[in-house]
Amino acid sequence: MSLISLIQKIQKHNPEAETDFDFLKTCYSFAENAHKKQLRKSGEPYFMHCVRTAEILAQLRLDMDTICAGLMHDVLEDTGIKRSELEKQFGKNIAHLVEGVTKIGRYKFSGGQRKRQADTYRKLLLATAEDMRVILIKLADRLHNMETLDYLSEEQQQRISKETLEIYAPIAHRLGIWSMMSRLEDLSFKYLLPEAYREIADLLNEKLDERQSYCKKMEVTIHAELKKHGISANVRGRTKHIYSIYQKMHQKGTPFKDICDLVGLRILVKDDWNCYSALGVLHLRWNYLPDRVRDWIGQPKKNGYQSLHTTILDDGKPIEIQIRSREMHQVAENGIAAHWSYKEGVPTTKEALSIFANYKEMLEDIQDTQDVPDRFIESMKLELFQDEVYVFTPKGDILALPVGSTAIDFAYKIHTDIGNTCCGAEVNNVLTPIREPLQNGDRVRILTHPKTTPSRVWLRMVKTANARTKIRHWFREKDRADALELGKTLLKAELQVSYLNANDYLKSPKLLEIAQQLGLENVEELCIRIGNASESATQVVNRLKPEKSQVVAEEQKAQQTEPTIQLENGIDLGMVRVMKCCNPIPGDDTVGYITRGRGVSVHRVGCVRLLDEPERFIAVNLQPVEGTNYPAQIFVECDDKPGMLGEITTAIAKFQVNIREGNFRASTVTRIDDTAADYFTLDVTGVEQLREVMDAVKSLKGVESVVRKM
Repeated sequence: MSLISLIQKIQKHNPEAETDFDFLKTCYSFAENAHKKQLRKSGEPYFMHCVRTAEILAQLRLDMDTICAGLMHDVLEDTGIKRSELEKQFGKNIAHLVEGVTKIGRYKFSGGQRKRQADTYRKLLLATAEDMRVILIKLADRLHNMETLDYLSEEQQQRISKETLEIYAPIAHRLGIWSMMSRLEDLSFKYLLPEAYREIADLLNEKLDERQSYCKKMEVTIHAELKKHGISANVRGRTKHIYSIYQKMHQKGTPFKDICDLVGLRILVKDDWNCYSALGVLHLRWNYLPDRVRDWIGQPKKNGYQSLHTTILDDGKPIEIQIRSREMHQVAENGIAAHWSYKEGVPTTKEALSIFANYKEMLEDIQDTQDVPDRFIESMKLELFQDEVYVFTPKGDILALPVGSTAIDFAYKIHTDIGNTCCGAEVNNVLTPIREPLQNGDRVRILTHPKTTPSRVWLRMVKTANARTKIRHWFREKDRADALELGKTLLKAELQVSYLNANDYLKSPKLLEIAQQLGLENVEELCIRIGNASESATQVVNRLKPEKSQVVAEEQKAQQTEPTIQLENGIDLGMVRVMKCCNPIPGDDTVGYITRGRGVSVHRVGCVRLLDEPERFIAVNLQPVEGTNYPAQIFVECDDKPGMLGEITTAIAKFQVNIREGNFRASTVTRIDDTAADYFTLDVTGVEQLREVMDAVKSLKGVESVVRKM
């Protein structure tokens, strides 16, 4: 009976369906035999899950290969059948689809929770990028698993529901499959927050008969009004799913009684023209809320959704109405699957190709973040969960961006170079800060300047993974360029110390040979390695002059006792020494001094030990190393009174700063009243924390001055 039911569903939902189902019958028998004697937690035959998965795919009007792959989606994972056997009997296409679904479930995660979550997302993306049908099968598989979750433990219910709500429901939304998305969200909500689910369900049931009666009355009234104006339409009530009600109540703070689309109607008409005509009839007959009118026909959503939305007032009661053609309704329910070719097994319409292109663009935008789990997850969720605003270019082209996007997101959406040189924006012909969120309908013009470059602050402003990825890429390239320049400078300095002609040696075949021996392609890569401390300039020069090896070895041994710091590009550079004469710490204005044969010494700007040789100065910016503290000495002049020292040390301790050394003595400054001087050496994370401590001490009653020792 299950096979007959499956065939009937295919025929019902797809008029293109073939009449010969012999291939389907063969697949059905194969999968049934493979799962023989396997039972689910509910006690029913495991194969029933496979049949239900195939039925969901049939309801989406998908092709025969996808439906058959749905029947067999678990045979590689749960039985002894090999891929080669599957391919031999059913062909490469089905074997590829089944293997794609299997890989998602079989992947073994490593690392912490965030790493495992990032790996889950990444595997889904890779499978989807190869063949969209893989994720459609996985969605159907997940939907039936959620429908039968009652038989699992509470811990399993919570884990699977959380994953479904965070990953699978948003993917269904991104692909425009509203019917599947809403079902996945409601089922996840039911297990994650059962009390809240029951509360809303009970509220919906309280006046269900009253709402249904009112809805029926409005169906008849609106149908008659449209007919009077010559518009043939199907008017019917629609149900808002429970999770969306929860979101409005708990995320937007809307009381249940104020949710105006609990009573909603959907009007289905013949075509676009009739959609707009129907909207006009409604607005002539009833008052409406202007700010609730949405035109998703003229400006379709990225997932292909098209419809007109309006909210009319009937005796003051708001009623949300959706107006769409029957074809639009099919797309709204089934998303990309509504454009599927049953015979060819691929999306073929212009709309479907656009949805798929947008989806692939999203995947590409976030790929550069995959090595950093937190960034990857952040980008993935942002791209999947986003609501959208629609803005215009100066030429009138429409761009869709996530809600909260700024002019910077807009600039990078147009072109990478536009984003990198963005210096301002005009929104609706008014000069506007680039950090301001864009609104629906804004017309945006980006101002650029060739000398403008991205700021790291932009990373906190942008909302799109695309902009964030491109900004980070720019800084990676900048860091590479800085490392190259620093590497050349260090190498030239070492060559000069050894009385070698830098110009000759930098172009010499010997230097290229050394680079190649280190596995590098060219001298430029060698200089970058020197600049980021992966290679030593002294050691490279030593290889150019072997007779100097013993001297260099001794110098390197001495350098190992010097503390390392972290440069602006974020890489430890062992050839740089922080000088104790002025004790620079992260955040100080610093300068690097190229010494003769001992690398770079770092001083605070103004240090008396710095020689007046500007040609030896290079830019150095100390960055804090996580978990590391730096010594800084301060001088406190204060009243010489009981308890003063305790007040000062208490103020310092509030910042969890360690006092390495301290000295309290009478001040030598001539004053009428008694004064004292405190000298403290503090362990701080950098200048910012030091300033906070100094300000706190300075604010104490009795403290006259707080200065830092050079």
